[in-house]
Amino acid sequence: MKKLLLSLCLGGISLMSNAQSNYEIVTKISAPNPDPSGIAVSSKDRVFLGFPRHADDHKEFALAELVNGNLIPFPNKEYVYPSDKLYKDKLVSPHGIYIDKNDVLWVLDDGKRSGIKEIPEGAAKVVGIDINSKKILHSIIIPKPILSDDSHYNDLRIDLSHGKKGTVYIANSGFGERFSLVVLDIDSGKAKEVLLNHYSTSPEPGFMGFLEGKPLRYDFKKQKFPLGGADGIAISPDEKALYWTAISGRKLFSISTDILSNLNSTEKQVEDAVKFEGERPACDGLAEDENGNIYFGAFEHQSIIKRNKDGEFTLLSHDKDNFVWPDGLAYRNGFVYVTLGQWNRLPSFNDGKDLRKPPYLVVKIKTDKN
Repeated sequence: MKKLLLSLCLGGISLMSNAQSNYEIVTKISAPNPDPSGIAVSSKDRVFLGFPRHADDHKEFALAELVNGNLIPFPNKEYVYPSDKLYKDKLVSPHGIYIDKNDVLWVLDDGKRSGIKEIPEGAAKVVGIDINSKKILHSIIIPKPILSDDSHYNDLRIDLSHGKKGTVYIANSGFGERFSLVVLDIDSGKAKEVLLNHYSTSPEPGFMGFLEGKPLRYDFKKQKFPLGGADGIAISPDEKALYWTAISGRKLFSISTDILSNLNSTEKQVEDAVKFEGERPACDGLAEDENGNIYFGAFEHQSIIKRNKDGEFTLLSHDKDNFVWPDGLAYRNGFVYVTLGQWNRLPSFNDGKDLRKPPYLVVKIKTDKN
């Protein structure tokens, strides 16, 4: 038995060691540039990064393209820097970003600025940008009464197979205790909130996270690490199923997009269609590839973990020193790209002390067998 345990332990060390050396640093980000969150990569490997203001109300760009190692405001300075423009005419706080099959960049603006409770109407929105012409193709406002100051529009996916121009699915992890999915019809701009405070979109009761050697209990009134409901989101290659995870939880759920995209579906029909897909790592962002694999930013393990379509998990990459809070994930051309925002080290979680250690890394990891 001792020999078997030793063999298993050594095997585990070997796996970590091999996985630890298999990523490439795409860029390092330091002040005055802000902390990145969302990431999207085009078919030609162009890299875009989002810089939200809900944790730091910074004065730099909200969205940028990484070009030859430099961050270039995208689509232009006027749209992504703070200004006196109407909220609907600028990016306030982009969180999730995603590039669809047509190389359109979709930006989810949560509309929130640090220290300000209100999310003004027009600030929270979904914007579609042609990455080649830099033209804004769509700007869909999240309307009241769906818009709530307690909502945190965290990440999104685009389904081009439902609706005249497609459908947007949004994971709302909640700035307050309001957790849900939001569905937007791109053509009409009509919106619907579903699964509001449903078990599948809410934090799991009694959740405890283990971060950088510390066990931390879920307590919404005394937050010691990033908490919330529906956060990570992914869509199947055929766009027939949507997947999501709560940031404070360990379960994976899915639903048929035929039902979810239909704005006439009743809440009961939506709830009845929710499918439990099994346990998974506690995570922030998700990514998905053309083969139905889903990738998890496992913040407790400081790892990137792969789940295949049969529900089997493998370790893709691990680095206990540098993989501090894997946040945004994006898959493209055989690689998973990850932003490492160190969000658990924010002052708000650490008695007013900013424990983040720039530079903030963006890495990419090859997804085939290492």
